[in-house]
Amino acid sequence: MKRKFVPLFLSVILLVTLVSCVELQEKWKALTPDQKAQVIIGDIQGQLTNAFNTGKAYIATKPEYQEKWKTQIVPAFDIANKALASVIVLGKTKPLTPEFVYAQVQPQVTNVVNLLILIGAIK
Repeated sequence: MKRKFVPLFLSVILLVTLVSCVELQEKWKALTPDQKAQVIIGDIQGQLTNAFNTGKAYIATKPEYQEKWKTQIVPAFDIANKALASVIVLGKTKPLTPEFVYAQVQPQVTNVVNLLILIGAIK
C-alpha cells in the first residue's frame, strides 16, 4: 500500500507545482513593464545583498583576499549599488522597462559576480 501512495503523492506534488508555476507566469504576464521593472529591481537588490554577505563571510575565512576585497570588490559593489539607486530614482519620475533596468545595472552586477568568482567566494 505504501508503494502506491508514494508515486501518487509525488504526482500530486508535481501537479501542484506546475499549477503554481502557470499561475505565477500568468501573474507575471499581467504586470505592466514598469511593474516588471520594479520586481527586477527588488530581485537585483536581493542578489547584491546576498553576494555581499557571501563575499564578506568568505573573506573572514580567507584573509589573503582582504586587500582585493577592500580595493576592488567593495568598490565594485558600490558602483553596482549606485547604478541601481539611479535607476530607482529615475523610476520615481517615469515608467521603467525590464530591458532598461538590465541595461543600466546588469553590467555592474556581472562585474561583482566575476570578482567574487575570481577569489572563489562563489562558483
